[in-house]
Amino acid sequence: MMRRLAAAACGLSLLALAGCGLVTSTNRSVFFVFDVSGTYVEAVPDATKMANITVAKLLPGDWVGASQISACSFSEKEIILQRQLPTTPSLAAEAKRELFKEFTAYAAQVKSAKYTDIRGALAQASFELKQRPEEERFIVLFSDMLADYGKACDTSEIKLDLAGIHVIAANVIKSDPADPQKYIDMLKEWEATVVAAGGTWSLVTSPDLLPKLVTGV
Repeated sequence: MMRRLAAAACGLSLLALAGCGLVTSTNRSVFFVFDVSGTYVEAVPDATKMANITVAKLLPGDWVGASQISACSFSEKEIILQRQLPTTPSLAAEAKRELFKEFTAYAAQVKSAKYTDIRGALAQASFELKQRPEEERFIVLFSDMLADYGKACDTSEIKLDLAGIHVIAANVIKSDPADPQKYIDMLKEWEATVVAAGGTWSLVTSPDLLPKLVTGV
């Protein structure tokens, strides 16, 4: 009962702020990660559309980051953008439109990478989120989840710290439809990896479900 009353009070507070033209969230940070290796790079335009759908549902004050999975992903060079939405609704809406454009432009010029350093990308995303003050933290992975590490940048054994982070695997394309068990086992492995690192895991197969997982709307 107390939780429901607290939630109602928060809702009224937000409505009051909205009436004044100001809604403050700062409770959610979302880091999108796009796989650009091999043939998955062809799926990046669809992935950025899913990211845009999710961004559209974010609240003023929420934070957005994005990077890519390439041959050596634990690097600031792979970060595409980092942006905190303004707390004023009209300015937040304008910032969202700019993000839509940036994601669309990125998808139009993205280049394929030779290797798939997924652990490095997770480590980079986690590192960035750990610097953030938001209580709710999400990593959204757009990938086939098939890791492939090169000798020059093998992060396959690095220790991940995903405590307090919800990892969502989205648009995981089935690379070998003739072997469903391989796909299922791979996802179970990644779930175990994320949970062992202190995070939580979800799989999203439909674009409309992604924003609901992130924002509840």
